[in-house]
Amino acid sequence: MKLAKLAYKMCEHRLACSAARHIVRSVRRLGGLKSYRLPLEALALDAPVAAGLMRLWQRIHWSSGDGMMPADELLNIYRLAASWPGKGDIVELGSWVGLTTSYLATACEVRGEGRVWAVDTFEGTKEGGESYPSIERFDGSTLEAFRNQVAKAGVKKHVSEMVGYTTEMAKQYRGAPIRVLFIDADHSYEGVRADFETWWPHVSPGGLIIFHDYMMADVARFVDEAVGQDGRVTCLPGSVVPNVFAVTKNMVMSTSVSLLALGPERHFRPSERNDSPSQHKGAKCQ
Repeated sequence: MKLAKLAYKMCEHRLACSAARHIVRSVRRLGGLKSYRLPLEALALDAPVAAGLMRLWQRIHWSSGDGMMPADELLNIYRLAASWPGKGDIVELGSWVGLTTSYLATACEVRGEGRVWAVDTFEGTKEGGESYPSIERFDGSTLEAFRNQVAKAGVKKHVSEMVGYTTEMAKQYRGAPIRVLFIDADHSYEGVRADFETWWPHVSPGGLIIFHDYMMADVARFVDEAVGQDGRVTCLPGSVVPNVFAVTKNMVMSTSVSLLALGPERHFRPSERNDSPSQHKGAKCQ
């Protein structure tokens, strides 16, 4: 662990990060490190963005733990949050114990602006008003664990809590226009739709809306059928990793074109998702 922290400390610096990246590439060309993806994949990020992760990983472990988020998804969500253009805040709908919050707040730290609004009941609320069984490990509330995680990650000053149901908190939001909206709360079709519509007015033109758990049937159905036909959005960047799908709130053409620098628009095909295409029918983002 101490050796890993020393490596992260060294890789905060551009030259060390670049050297480590070349070493990893060379070793992989020779057949080594094939099974090790994270945290090595972070070396491919732009230097300031990678340095932010190296600082974070000196404080907390990079793996998911109780965060309910696989490491590859965390890395890609962080990359988008740190690199997406524009000014404004990040709103996270569904925060659990604050692992993803810490990554999003690190993105704000790297950019030198914005903050994360973490919106959750912190009671393990899920679809249909039920609760995750694991909430019992936290005596009915993850709020203390959330605060401890954010403090340990060193990003407390970049985080604001909004305790309550996501749709109700949308009415109380007083932050800056939203640059990145991360939807990861109620995964039912109606729940995702309600979160999308109630927070939509707060999202800046050109803002990014990320849907997590895209491999869940109702989330995919809402994105494919409703968002895919919504003239207010563009499916950019689209499928980020199989379980993460992101769209952009439309804006004037001249600025929209500049967003293409972040990656090509994805025209999603059912075969790209790791489940049966027959499970999710309807128009796709295109």
